[in-house]
Amino acid sequence: MRKILQKLFFAVLVINCSALYSQTTLPGTIEVENGDLSQNNNHFERNIVGSGNGGTNNIVLGFRKTRTEAVDGDGESGAGVNGTIINNVTVTADGNYDFTFTYFKNSSDNTITINSTDATGGNSTTLASFTLIRNDASGNNTATTSSYSTQTVTGVALTTGINYITITNAASAILNLDNVIVTASSAAIPPTMTSNGTGNWNEASTWTVSGTAATTPSTTPTAEYDVVIGAHIITIPSGMGAAEAKSITCAAGQGGQLILRQNNTLTVTDDISFDKSNDGMILYAQNGNFSTVTFGGSYLSGKKTTIIKRLSEDKWTLVSSGLNNSKQFKTLDDSRNYTVKVGTKHAFGSYDDSRPAFDAAAPAGTTGKYVYVNDGYGTGPTWGSGIGWATKSDEDPANTSDSKHDVVFQGDLHSADVPVSLANAGFNLVGNPYPTYLYGNDDTVEATNNVLTVNADKLTEPTLWFWDSDNETWITKNQSSGAYHISPLQGFFVKTNAASTSFSFTEAMQTHTSNSDTFLKSSNSNFSIDLSIENEGRTTSTLVNYLENTTTSFDNGFDSSTFGGYSSTLEIYTHLLDDNTSKKLAIQSLPNNNLEDMIVPVGISAAVNSEISFTAETLNVPTGYKVFLEDKLKNTFTRLDEADAKYTTTVTEKITDGRFYIHTSAKNVLSIESELLNSISLYKSSNTTLKIIGLSQGKTNLKLYNVLGKQVLSHSFIANGVKEISLPKLSKGVYVVQLETEIGKLNKKIVLE
Repeated sequence: MRKILQKLFFAVLVINCSALYSQTTLPGTIEVENGDLSQNNNHFERNIVGSGNGGTNNIVLGFRKTRTEAVDGDGESGAGVNGTIINNVTVTADGNYDFTFTYFKNSSDNTITINSTDATGGNSTTLASFTLIRNDASGNNTATTSSYSTQTVTGVALTTGINYITITNAASAILNLDNVIVTASSAAIPPTMTSNGTGNWNEASTWTVSGTAATTPSTTPTAEYDVVIGAHIITIPSGMGAAEAKSITCAAGQGGQLILRQNNTLTVTDDISFDKSNDGMILYAQNGNFSTVTFGGSYLSGKKTTIIKRLSEDKWTLVSSGLNNSKQFKTLDDSRNYTVKVGTKHAFGSYDDSRPAFDAAAPAGTTGKYVYVNDGYGTGPTWGSGIGWATKSDEDPANTSDSKHDVVFQGDLHSADVPVSLANAGFNLVGNPYPTYLYGNDDTVEATNNVLTVNADKLTEPTLWFWDSDNETWITKNQSSGAYHISPLQGFFVKTNAASTSFSFTEAMQTHTSNSDTFLKSSNSNFSIDLSIENEGRTTSTLVNYLENTTTSFDNGFDSSTFGGYSSTLEIYTHLLDDNTSKKLAIQSLPNNNLEDMIVPVGISAAVNSEISFTAETLNVPTGYKVFLEDKLKNTFTRLDEADAKYTTTVTEKITDGRFYIHTSAKNVLSIESELLNSISLYKSSNTTLKIIGLSQGKTNLKLYNVLGKQVLSHSFIANGVKEISLPKLSKGVYVVQLETEIGKLNKKIVLE
């Protein structure tokens, strides 16, 4: 009977509290007992209005998490219910506010939240979460006037759209709460742009602008703005330009979506938060034009970003996911993805340099550098952050006329540096882990935080090798290449040394600037020759730079070998002028003086009896100088630094060395007779073999002398471009080679080790 009476008394209290549920103007004092306590399913002695603070004020007693009262009244059972007080408020101005709690707490500290809600406590957005400190200094668990004290939470952002402030205690530790005094902080909150409907980023009618720092609406957010996307899809169209925001938030429960079409950039200073579980943000990277996004805050786990990259059909491409926790099944099972599949293997291959080269006669799967994703991948495996993959797209079965196809990745944006574990020394396939461009080398505006510089001590050659899928050949970049930025979702090869166990990508490497930027085209002031060949519709090139502080020998970081992981059927390369060891160079850097004395041997690898065409892009050619290509077989010189210059011929061997040379000369016309001897290259291919390339057809005599002038070898032969001569067993040291041809004599030094 006593419990029944107590329950009746409690019901009267609830009714009275509802009658007192009144509005408070902020800044001002929230008398919590005037709030709505009906959301609590209250225990009859907790979360109720009663006397406190010395018996002079009404307060909320026992404000805490409780269990639901059992139907029979004999105890507590069921799920816990948070203590909740809903107060009707009017916010007079957007701004930052301080909340001062007057309370008594007799047990441990616990977390309290301040929320913006609707009248029933729903649609809750957390405004502040903080630890309320125990203040029962006497330890007697008795609340008196003197034992009530205050604690202040600063900088809570309020806007004029807030109509209800809800305070929540999710702990069972008892709290007696008197009131909350709300005062304005000195700092104003940043302006906010809120979407009002589906549309484009630059449509003014789409957005509402608020905040104490906002004066007029803007069609494009700048870094000062917070951006809130409601139940809408906001698209930044292709080519619209850059956009910046302080933070981007999808309004809770409204499923907003942000789409960046290709060739757009987005910078977010703080956090990105999307309520939708998949496709919260979609980035398009098509036809070589990328949408990019960088941010400086956190990205909520589980709220996925989708990146869609368009690939050339039926051509291998090196890619990376550009995201964190990107699951393989999200790509392979996506209807937009048309990856080639052979048997049970999908055309997504990681590279393992420790495996033997492919041998068709070996058991299936035991040879070949690439290891492909097999059926049965399930939902667990990820593409791996910073890992590169070789992939190949197939024909869309629903659209057989489409010659371009998509690869789709879903995951989280990286908000930290990304280390990549290396399986072994040698060639490693890595990839850009961010949906932005990366500074690649020193000649960018970022000479410290770029991929080559950060990883210099880990590389046997500070070189990046990229696969050109359209031309099916390698593109090589090093510190002499001019400013180069690595594209989003780009996979590439590096060659690491035995001491390195990881490769590093850092957030500081990120940039929105692509390689088509005008600055990058004009920033290189060095003399360079980019010599290209075209063969059966494919094109590849080799680069010669003329730089201060480089030599005619191998300068690591400024000279780069052609990719050696596996060969390409079409290659062009150069040989070193001195200390040649048969190294094929994709990039060679030479001194920027004595230009006429440096004749550069050019090698070709192409189909036998096929036609090749030479062209050259020459930059910053010194005044008065010209660039010529010599064909020793045809006895011709062709000037290539003029507009539309081209030289076309046929190669009769798969590998052609000793036939083509680059000459840089102040002469208007080069003489065959005067240049034939100068273009001969002579070096030891091993300590037992001497190799001579560039010889004209005809009788040739060779003599070898030691430093004392003693002849140690004499050999006569009929030259035909390239000649290899076996050396006798000789002591280590310097030797002089004397060549006598029908044109004249030539002396060169070699070193035997």
